Amino acid sequence: MSGFDYSKWDNIELSDDESDCHPNIDKESWFRMKHRSRVERETREADEKEKLEKANKEDKDRIAEIMEQLVELEDEEDAEVLNEEVKDLEEAIAKRDQRIDDMEKNKKWNVDNMCHVVEERTMIGKSKDKTTKSDLPPDLAEAQAEKEKSRAAAAAAEAEAAEPAVGPRSERAEVLSYASFVETHEDLLEKYIAIKGLDETRDLLHAKGEILLEEHASSYLLLSCLEDEMNGFHEKMWHSACQSQIFFYILELAQSLRRPPQDVVIPFFRRISEAEYLAGFLDAVNTFIVKIEKRAVEKRKEMDEEAKRKKAMGVSEDGEEDLVELSAEERMGPGGLDPVEVFESLPEAMQEAFQSQDTEKLKAALVGMPAEEASYHMKRCEDSGLWVSGQ
Repeated sequence: MSGFDYSKWDNIELSDDESDCHPNIDKESWFRMKHRSRVERETREADEKEKLEKANKEDKDRIAEIMEQLVELEDEEDAEVLNEEVKDLEEAIAKRDQRIDDMEKNKKWNVDNMCHVVEERTMIGKSKDKTTKSDLPPDLAEAQAEKEKSRAAAAAAEAEAAEPAVGPRSERAEVLSYASFVETHEDLLEKYIAIKGLDETRDLLHAKGEILLEEHASSYLLLSCLEDEMNGFHEKMWHSACQSQIFFYILELAQSLRRPPQDVVIPFFRRISEAEYLAGFLDAVNTFIVKIEKRAVEKRKEMDEEAKRKKAMGVSEDGEEDLVELSAEERMGPGGLDPVEVFESLPEAMQEAFQSQDTEKLKAALVGMPAEEASYHMKRCEDSGLWVSGQ
């Protein structure tokens, strides 16, 4: 269409364009660097344009001043000199205008400078007349007030029940959520880990991406890598690490494109088929494996130290206290009697009462025997520490 020059739209610049991003460079850092470079370039261009326009204005003012002098000037030689000055000034202005035109024509367009607000207004409609309580009879006004109060209370209760809790989830809630996710989808996660080919991995992620591309799934793969390395299954760990990095790359790509992870599965596998991108991916896998190996060594040391600490405290690995056999001297009660020997010498009814820690059974056992015998056994229980008087 004649009369319109669309060439300036050939230079639209996208800050999140990753076509020129090397696979070994972090995309977010690359985007920030491009944005910073763009801002600095635009600042330089604006400063240069301002200087050119300022110089043009000064030269134009000078030309206007010379023109006024020429009207009153009679000497031809002086007039010729002034005309030469005017000619030089006009040439300088033309060069600056040409530079400004070139800058505008080759200007890089982006979301910040492509459009601007020409006019902004806010329209407020007239409020409709409403009948107030004061316009109603007293009995109807009171009934209306009660009705509004009950309606507001019901709406507040409904909103409180419907809205989820605001704020970060507690650690316990996160653990329960992860445990529930693993319990529900563990078979699918193990199936994903076991896949060997990229095509099968792509198909499964595309079909089950709403489950596999979750944060809990990524955590499961990370823990699987660490567990395999600690148990000596290095080859299995290496494969799990590859599958884990596929997760990471897809989630990073989805974040940069502002798309759901499942939408970028096919583009990711199309890109990884390129040799350069595949090399960058494998470098990332090797870096991740080194971190897993280092963490496995540290975790093993931590577990050994914890086992030593529990052993020193007399606690077994399952968290229960180990039973330590004491010598007869160490078992002696306050009266010098061994509680084990005293317990074995008690009547069966009293032994059952002590084992179940039931005072009512103990009282019944004592009532059922002669007072002298009951006193004898209770005295021995106190001297051995089996029974504390007054409690």
